[in-house]
Amino acid sequence: MNLWDPGAQPERTALAWSRTTLALIVAGLLCVRLAPTPGGAALAAFVVCTGAGLQLRRARLQHRRRGRRLRAGEPVADPVSVLLATLVTVALGLIGLVFALA
Repeated sequence: MNLWDPGAQPERTALAWSRTTLALIVAGLLCVRLAPTPGGAALAAFVVCTGAGLQLRRARLQHRRRGRRLRAGEPVADPVSVLLATLVTVALGLIGLVFALA
């Protein structure tokens, strides 16, 4: 009995990570737009571009590996991507708080 669809699961995971990264980019651009100083805007843009770029790169590299690991019955958890997305989200939240208090 096959418990997973060999093509759909890795594709759904890759699309989910792409949507998450896009949401972080939009939030970062909002921080850039609302920044009280040019330095703050540059900091927000740097955090967003770096985090989103790393996340997109990891998602693309992991996509093919994940499919092979699923077919082999190996675990496919990717805690580094989760940690990276969490760090970018927390950084954007902190930048937003700094902008709100400034």
